[in-house]
Amino acid sequence: MIYKKLSVQQILGGFVLLAALMSASCASIGPKKLVSSHTAYNDAVQLTVAREVLANIVRARYADPMQFIMVSSINAQFSVNVTGSGDVGGIGQAGAAGGLAGSVGYSDSPTISFVPQSDAGFYKSFYGLFEVEETVGFGLAFRFARTAPGWQELGLRFSFGAIDGATDFAYGKSNDLYIQRIKALAKLLRLGGTFQQVPEWDFDMSAIAKEEVTALDKVWAFKSGLFFVEEDNGKMVRLARYRMVVALILPSPNDPEVIAELKNLGVPPGRSQYILRPPMHAVPGVFDAYAIRVTPRSMADAIVLASLFVDVPAPHAAIVPVIEPLARDSIVMSSVRIKSSEQAPPSPYRIQHRGYWFYIDDSELESKMFFETLVAAYSSRVGSKEAHDEKPQIVLPLGGG
Repeated sequence: MIYKKLSVQQILGGFVLLAALMSASCASIGPKKLVSSHTAYNDAVQLTVAREVLANIVRARYADPMQFIMVSSINAQFSVNVTGSGDVGGIGQAGAAGGLAGSVGYSDSPTISFVPQSDAGFYKSFYGLFEVEETVGFGLAFRFARTAPGWQELGLRFSFGAIDGATDFAYGKSNDLYIQRIKALAKLLRLGGTFQQVPEWDFDMSAIAKEEVTALDKVWAFKSGLFFVEEDNGKMVRLARYRMVVALILPSPNDPEVIAELKNLGVPPGRSQYILRPPMHAVPGVFDAYAIRVTPRSMADAIVLASLFVDVPAPHAAIVPVIEPLARDSIVMSSVRIKSSEQAPPSPYRIQHRGYWFYIDDSELESKMFFETLVAAYSSRVGSKEAHDEKPQIVLPLGGG
C-alpha cells in the first residue's frame, strides 16, 4: 500500500479511474482469449484426429483390433475476477491521506467430452462403401494428378475396389486385369481426361400412357421436383428427376492412345463422356455400354491398404501378417512411408505401438499429402458422432489458470 497526500476529489477520481481500467480489462480479455483459445483447441483436435487415424493404420498392419474415440465437445468456461480496495483518512483536515489497490484475475476451466466410436451407426459408415461422388470429392483418387504418374494409380487404387467386374484381389492374389484397368484410367487422365459432374435423368417408375396423366398429376410432380419425360414418340411418359453424376470427360476421343486405353479399360471407344456408375446404378430397362462400372472403397478398406506402407521393425517381423509380394508391389510408392523408430521422432504425427514409435516424416511431403487425404476422408465420412448421442462418454474437467 502506497500513501501520499491526496485531496478527496483526487481519491474519488482515482476510484473512478480504477473502475474504468477494470472494465477495460474485462472487455479486452474476452476477445483476445477467444481467438487464442479457439486456435489452441483447433490445433489440439486436429492433432488428436490425425494421430488416431495413424494409430489405427498401424494397428491394421499388426492385425490388432481398431478402435476410434472422438472429441465430441469442448466446453470452455472463462471467468474474470476483478478486485479493488481503497481507504481515505483525515477527511476534513488540511490534508487527506489515502490509498488505492486493485487486481484483475483470469481463469479458464474447460470440460472435454470423448465419445467412443463403437455403435452400429459408426461401423455402418466405417465399413460402408463411399459414394462415387464422395470418392472424387475427397480427392482419394485425383488429388495427386499433377505429380508423378504413379500417384494417379495410387489414388485410383485407393478409391475403387473393382472396375468393370475386375476386383482388386482374386483368390488372395493381385488381379492383373484390375491393375490393367487402373493403369488405363490413370493414362486417360494424363491424356487430358477429367472427372466432371454431369446431369442425367433419374427415372422413378415405369412408363405409362401420356393420355393417362392428368393436370393434377402434373401439379403434384412439379411440387415434388419431378418431370414427365416423353418416350415412344410422345405416346408414353415416365416420372423422372435430374441427378448429378460423375463422368470421365475426354477432350480427344479419337486419339489412338485414348482409343487403346478405353479398350484396356473395358469400354467401347467412340464417346467423349463415360459415366462412372456403381454396379446397380442404371436406368431401368436400359443398359449403358459406355458406363464405367466402379465399386468404391470403404474407409476401412482405405485404412487397411494404407497399412501396407508401415515399416515394421525387424523384431516384429514374426508377429505381423505376411504381405503377398505382388499385392504390395502393385500399390506401394517408394515416396510414401510410415516409418518406425525406437526413439521418439520430432514429427508431430507420431504414435507408440508395441514399444516402437511410428510416424510420418515431417520432411517427406508426399507422405504427408497422402496421410492428410486419409484424415480428411475419415473426418468427413465417419467422424461425425455428436455429443448428445446416447452412447458412453468420457468427460474430463480440466482446471485452468
